[in-house]
Amino acid sequence: MNAVLKMKELTVKTGVSREAIHFYLREGLLPQPLKPKPNVAHYTEEHVVRIKTIKRLQQSRSLSLASIKKTLEQFDFDALPASADLADFELAVQGQLDGDLPARDQPVSVVAKSTGFSMDDLYEFDELGVISIKRESSGAALDFRDVGILLEWRRLLDQGFADRPGYDAHYLGRYVSAIKTFAGWEVEQFLDVFGGLPTAQAAELAAEGIGMTNDIIAKLRTKFLMRELHKFVGV
Repeated sequence: MNAVLKMKELTVKTGVSREAIHFYLREGLLPQPLKPKPNVAHYTEEHVVRIKTIKRLQQSRSLSLASIKKTLEQFDFDALPASADLADFELAVQGQLDGDLPARDQPVSVVAKSTGFSMDDLYEFDELGVISIKRESSGAALDFRDVGILLEWRRLLDQGFADRPGYDAHYLGRYVSAIKTFAGWEVEQFLDVFGGLPTAQAAELAAEGIGMTNDIIAKLRTKFLMRELHKFVGV
């Protein structure tokens, strides 16, 4: 992303006003521009992608700036193709995976009642990165994927694991770092290879790849679990 843009060019390419861009800069949603001279600022395609992403997240998700900032921090924008519109791609993949109308966010208090976890449990899961509590002006909430994770964990506990040593929040927390690293590598790899395709086509490939890779990962995990078990059994 080496193209140099002036502020006027940036506002034209993004459809966002100069005042809004300066606000995003002050709030830390955008990296500071290069300043070869005191009154000269140079922007790049990374600023374009980030601003478009902010706009789309505000329009489609009604997220607070704090939540948008947290979302932006999860991506390596330098790894994206210059032409990639991350917001369009992300929403297209979501549509492929979840349909057009995924469930709405649920208040944390409602999730606690439906899953049988205490509020302290949920905040511990959040601290460990297993779920991500959204702290909005309307109150704390969880998206449907996090609710699904909690429901699956509750189902496992109800099968007799609740009283077994080690089956607590930290059990899931141990998976978070490895999964985040792997997911970040996958996104960079995919965008590097397929980033030049039309958004809809790339999103369809991504959704299919996610589904099939999930199946492969499950089989690989089972394989290595059995291999480790074999070491102890000594058969």
